[in-house]
Amino acid sequence: MRTIKHIFSLLLFLIGWGSVCGQVLQVTADPSTYKTLTAPAPRAYKMLAASGTGVDHVYLFTSADNFEFATIGYQLADWYDVGTGELVSHNYSTFINAESGHTYRVEVGGESETFAVIDWSKYRLANCTLRVEPACDKTYIFVDNIGIAQYKDTANVTHEIERKLVLEYKNAVWNDESVDWLTQEQIVTKEGEDLSAFDVDKLLIDSDFKLSDATPDAPFTEDTLYASGVVAIASACHLTHVTTRRGTEITNEKEAPIKEDVVEGSAPLDILFQSHPSPKTDFYSWTITRGNDKITQRPERDIRYVFDDASETGPVTYTVELKVGNDYCQDSAKVDVTLNASFIMVPNVFTPNGDGRNDEFRVAYRSICNFHCWVFNRWQHQVYSWSDPAKGWDGTINGRPAPESAYVYIVEATGCDGKKYKLKGMVNLLRGK
Repeated sequence: MRTIKHIFSLLLFLIGWGSVCGQVLQVTADPSTYKTLTAPAPRAYKMLAASGTGVDHVYLFTSADNFEFATIGYQLADWYDVGTGELVSHNYSTFINAESGHTYRVEVGGESETFAVIDWSKYRLANCTLRVEPACDKTYIFVDNIGIAQYKDTANVTHEIERKLVLEYKNAVWNDESVDWLTQEQIVTKEGEDLSAFDVDKLLIDSDFKLSDATPDAPFTEDTLYASGVVAIASACHLTHVTTRRGTEITNEKEAPIKEDVVEGSAPLDILFQSHPSPKTDFYSWTITRGNDKITQRPERDIRYVFDDASETGPVTYTVELKVGNDYCQDSAKVDVTLNASFIMVPNVFTPNGDGRNDEFRVAYRSICNFHCWVFNRWQHQVYSWSDPAKGWDGTINGRPAPESAYVYIVEATGCDGKKYKLKGMVNLLRGK
């Protein structure tokens, strides 16, 4: 069999002499049984070339049985083990006794070539075991028995072949658009020398794992490991909040919640908190605190709470903390809600002429929880009253336009911070043209 290969190689040599001129060595093994490290070469190989002590070629074989080399033209040559300096074959045109991880030099006709050989069957994933160990904070991946392919340069320095592994599995991933956890394929690539252990994100759903060798010059095209039915133990949440809006038509309440994502401004704030748990979650705990004081604690999946206790001295912040979990793992999230101090400011003029500007007598306010206002004419007769601070008087009496005049108002209110207001004054009703 080897004689036939040698004859075939000799024919190729005679036909393609021009293309191989300048080389000393040829591989006589079946081309399907090896790969030659070519650009982009491993980092170590580039370093060797730059230092002037590198090998000319690194060959990765599917098996040591395929280590077959010959000189171009089958000229007689000497073959040296670079690491030991030993002459391993004298005056032979072929060489089949190479050892994996060794570097050799062939000398013929005053020229030489240096090459390293590696038996890749020793480093296949098929020889290894894939272990996946889910934990609460991450997932640990172990590739037991994976070897590190090495060779020595002409300076007797050991170099390692950098490898590339690709891990594939499924996991639950939060999606902002759907506001939910979605099952997605995960592809994680790791490159380097020591690939015996690495980790990925925590596993939230049961999944099958596949590990593939994607080393660019590896001689095996299909080399994979599997870990099936890995059970997830991690728990996760994604806290969201939806604030009840008081409408964009409210123009006189400062810092009113006109958007659903508001968590700061004028009290009261009525907010729905949702936990959005991952599949392995089975318990929930909500805690609302104000400084060091615990306001409430609830075990529901989602909660609604009305924040209506502000502070006269300035903004007051509540912390809403969510904890979720199972018998093995927990996760948490939190959000702050801030209420600003109350105030009321009463205008001294309004112009109910239908131009859309200042057509109603309204107070400007923030964080008011109780309110009442009365309006009297010059004869101290009540002409209007209301108890919603967002509303006001449109300048009519019993459906008819009230005359232009100065009117007396009385405001009694209580801020969500407990502050009491009792205001009395004059407001001018002017219609203009």
